[in-house]
Amino acid sequence: MAQKKKRANEALTEPHFSVIGVEGEQLGMMDRESAFALAREKSLDLVEVWVSGDVPLVKLMDYGKYLFRQQKSQSKNRTTSKKADMKSLRITYKIGEHDLQVKARQARKFAENRHPLKITLQLRGRENQFSDIAAEKMHHFVDSLSDIYKAEGSVKKMGNTFQAILYPR
Repeated sequence: MAQKKKRANEALTEPHFSVIGVEGEQLGMMDRESAFALAREKSLDLVEVWVSGDVPLVKLMDYGKYLFRQQKSQSKNRTTSKKADMKSLRITYKIGEHDLQVKARQARKFAENRHPLKITLQLRGRENQFSDIAAEKMHHFVDSLSDIYKAEGSVKKMGNTFQAILYPR
């Protein structure tokens, strides 16, 4: 996320400013020279906060410290935000009903933590002749999770593998 730079000091070319002090107090309208003199006197920068019409609103602040705090908060936000990992479950075409319920329980735990889910069913060797049973098993499993997950599309078949991607509701 790119940080938007604010105009400061010499980049401000307007003849008059509405000035705010360090603590947020209104210092009123000032011409350019007196505003810069005040900033130099306090060893601070004049930073544009808002532009409304032809008179910008500027604030007295330490601009370097301000940029440092912005950068720190952005890096902190980046480290604290957790990206939801894609979880995956594999089932077989001849999986039993109880085992399917166990997998569904695992999927519900993933949904509580807001993880997307990828379900795969791979057919091997002679199992390829039972692709209709495998498709039915996948649809049944995806439908059993429809209260907590929504499917990105339908169940897709790629070669000998059925695949479905689900996102938490």
